[in-house]
Amino acid sequence: MKRLATRLAWMLGAWLLICTWSSCGRTHTQQLLLHKTWHVVDVTPPDNGNFDIEAVRAAEQMKNGFYRDANFTFLKNGLFVSDFNGKRDTGRYTISPGGKIISLYPLQGNRIYEQIHILELSDSVLSFSTVMANFHMVLHLKAKPINP
Repeated sequence: MKRLATRLAWMLGAWLLICTWSSCGRTHTQQLLLHKTWHVVDVTPPDNGNFDIEAVRAAEQMKNGFYRDANFTFLKNGLFVSDFNGKRDTGRYTISPGGKIISLYPLQGNRIYEQIHILELSDSVLSFSTVMANFHMVLHLKAKPINP
């Protein structure tokens, strides 16, 4: 009986350690995203080893069209604000426990409409892959601090 209790205590400790470690990824990602406006500076096709001229053209069109003058601001309360050529939109976001996936939701409703997979995140740079209209792309963003 004592052996079972010891084994359960070890399993509980390991489970708590894993939960704590995974939530640290979420917290770190959120800290890097907050208090900045993220401006889109480039759109590229994902680097899958093949050169696809159509994907390059599509990325260039997205960069010069839909994502021209686009930016995102993540707020602490799980809300985000996006601006596409002066047209503002708001929604909700959640960060995965590991901090590598951000799920975007409409302001009203619980259906995910986009998932972004973080490829690079620092205090000033954010790159993520996503899919829009069946086009896989990588968005490259730079941060500009928000003045309090």
